[in-house]
Amino acid sequence: MTYKFEKDRPLTKNITSVAAEEVDGCITSLATMNVHEAIHDIRKRLKKLRALARLVRDEMGEENYKAINVYYRDLGRELSDFRDLTAHIETMEVLRERYGDYLYVNFFNSVIKNIEKERDEMEKELREKSFFSEHLPNKLNYAQKEMVKWPIGKDDISIILPSIQRVYKRGKKALQQAYENPGKEIFHEWRKRVKYLWYQILLLQETWPELFGTFEAEIHELADYLGNDHDLMVLNDRLKKDGFNLKDPQQEELIHALVNEYSEHLRGNAKIKGELIYAEEPEDFTKRIEGYTKVNWN
Repeated sequence: MTYKFEKDRPLTKNITSVAAEEVDGCITSLATMNVHEAIHDIRKRLKKLRALARLVRDEMGEENYKAINVYYRDLGRELSDFRDLTAHIETMEVLRERYGDYLYVNFFNSVIKNIEKERDEMEKELREKSFFSEHLPNKLNYAQKEMVKWPIGKDDISIILPSIQRVYKRGKKALQQAYENPGKEIFHEWRKRVKYLWYQILLLQETWPELFGTFEAEIHELADYLGNDHDLMVLNDRLKKDGFNLKDPQQEELIHALVNEYSEHLRGNAKIKGELIYAEEPEDFTKRIEGYTKVNWN
């Protein structure tokens, strides 16, 4: 089963099955992948679990929603510093691919080497604390037993509509704010709203696979633009903080310039894509989703 609801299952069963699958996937990733791939996959799955909870937030009640959301949010935060270093390396590789032909051959090597050294040191510290072998497995095993049986009492697909409208409305507002007052945190907020919408559409794929598949792909592309931009901004902040111990200030200055140029490109693409995705009023968008679900679910 992928991250989607199945029409031949009651909604309550879908919720339980998807939640359990994502937690099981976290446990499997930790056991079978190298640590860097595993942490990346686990963080994505934790975000999917939070998005699933958000979708049925109104039905489960605020107290239950907050307990689930906070558990998975805090667990994700425990992984963020380690994952950020891998993201920095990946971002530097993207910059190398995009601009490498215009720079000397080894331009990016020193900064990547320094980040890898820091990541190796952090991994060693975490292993000495049994983070990967005990702490994280214990957290995931607890989630597997206690955090996947959510109090959803209705099987009517319409219970998700309030969340869909809220997510779409907040995403539309965040789009406007991002370009009126551009900044890392504002764009990051929009990125989160876009990803919530993307996950909701993923869950509802079977409503109308041909249409939802296309819509999902468009939202996914927008999320990628914003995700890559966020990675650039986090990298930029780290460069400003300590420059990853680079010895050449001109090299650091040029990396800043490349980051800013690529960010401008990504944000330009995101604006066009975002205005298309958020062209409707939230009430109209929700009514359209409601119409599709009435035909194909209830």
